[in-house]
Amino acid sequence: MGVQRPHPPAPASVPGADEVLRSVEDEARREVQATLADADTAAAVIVAEARRSVERRVAAARDAADAAARTEAARMVNEVRLRLVHRRAEIAARRVDEVFAAAERRLGEIASGPDRARWTRALHALAREAGDHAGPGALIEVRASDAELLRGPAQGRGTAGGGTEAAIRGDLAEAGLRLIAADGHAVVDATLAARLARARTALAAEVAATLGLEPRD
Repeated sequence: MGVQRPHPPAPASVPGADEVLRSVEDEARREVQATLADADTAAAVIVAEARRSVERRVAAARDAADAAARTEAARMVNEVRLRLVHRRAEIAARRVDEVFAAAERRLGEIASGPDRARWTRALHALAREAGDHAGPGALIEVRASDAELLRGPAQGRGTAGGGTEAAIRGDLAEAGLRLIAADGHAVVDATLAARLARARTALAAEVAATLGLEPRD
């Protein structure tokens, strides 16, 4: 029968070891929590900055879109206004054409119609108006059919300020008259076509000014 040897005694615990372990664990825990807190703070800063960046980009995009929208709206409004002005100009031009076509027909009827007394008065009025711009020795050209209508009263009146009778020649191809000065230069073109053209030019300028259109050279 063997001899039993006694077991060695269990080591006695070191005084304060548990406290040291708990202290180390607590410190580690605090460091982890502090690290997590720092990470949360950094993350919050990053998120906030990202949010501000997005907001700035959205605001910039919105401002750009608003500016583009305003520019496009202004362009569309100006385009519509321009089309309206052009449309009004077209209508006005067509109306002017109609008015002057009617006037030309009416004047042609008066100049060649049966009421010769009315056309005689018109011729004398044209001669008086033209004579205000001519000197002595002027020549008045009229149609052959109108020469006799103008002789007499026109000869008695004379030219403006000159006291000299104006010669009358019936070789004009159109209604109205043309007054030529003594030096051979035309002074006044008082044919109906020329007077209508001058009236049309004046009316066209008035219409353009009314519509706000720039004059063309």
